[in-house]
Amino acid sequence: METNSEFINERRKNRTRGKMINRVTGEIGFQSGLRILPHCVLRSLSLNSEFYQKIKNQKLSINTWTRHILGIHTSEHGTFEVEALSTDDDRIYIVLLSHRHPFYDLNTTDDSERRAFHEGVVSTDLGGQKEFTWGEVICRLEPSVNKDWLVIAYHRESGVPFPERTVLLRLFGHENMPDDS
Repeated sequence: METNSEFINERRKNRTRGKMINRVTGEIGFQSGLRILPHCVLRSLSLNSEFYQKIKNQKLSINTWTRHILGIHTSEHGTFEVEALSTDDDRIYIVLLSHRHPFYDLNTTDDSERRAFHEGVVSTDLGGQKEFTWGEVICRLEPSVNKDWLVIAYHRESGVPFPERTVLLRLFGHENMPDDS
């Protein structure tokens, strides 16, 4: 017979199983083993040494901020492009996720199909809530490529500048990655 504490522990496991974004901690997890915690140091994402060799980094034109393209990762919601923004202390303050699937039409106005999917992730994982003690979650369109992003921004108490956040996100949309050559 199951004890009350065993039952409660099993319920807790079931509640958090299948969540890409943890609503209590702000942790973001993928099936590859990639785990991003609020304000974690980039090196703490280590899956293996090959993972770091594949990360593309770009200094942004706002001093101290760097864009990290972490690659394509799969979750229970499907496949996502994963990017992060960090400051000069190499701590991640903003995570950007964009769902990938061939059914998205590049000409769909404001990438509304992908936006609806991202809103579904917010509904499923976060109960529709967008503001938390650890930060907030928003959807943002990158107009230059008509692509919607699910943006997880960790709170300023740990260094995210709210007045500049909109500028930073807008800037991100206009930055180009350097050529691999």
